[in-house]
Amino acid sequence: MTREPRFARVLLVLVLAPAGGLFGKAVAEAAQARPWWPWLVAALVWLLVSGGISMAVSNRVTEHR
Repeated sequence: MTREPRFARVLLVLVLAPAGGLFGKAVAEAAQARPWWPWLVAALVWLLVSGGISMAVSNRVTEHR
């Protein structure tokens, strides 16, 4: 196995795992009739920011090969 797929999997986990936790927190808050939208916004912001960083890092690694 080359280094690139392993690196891509690690980046994928670092992006999606925290977002899943934030989405889960939004669902839990909604189930308790509390404001859930801040958690949803946080999850979406996390996905956009960390996904963009992940893509930039992945492209940078690919260019140096």
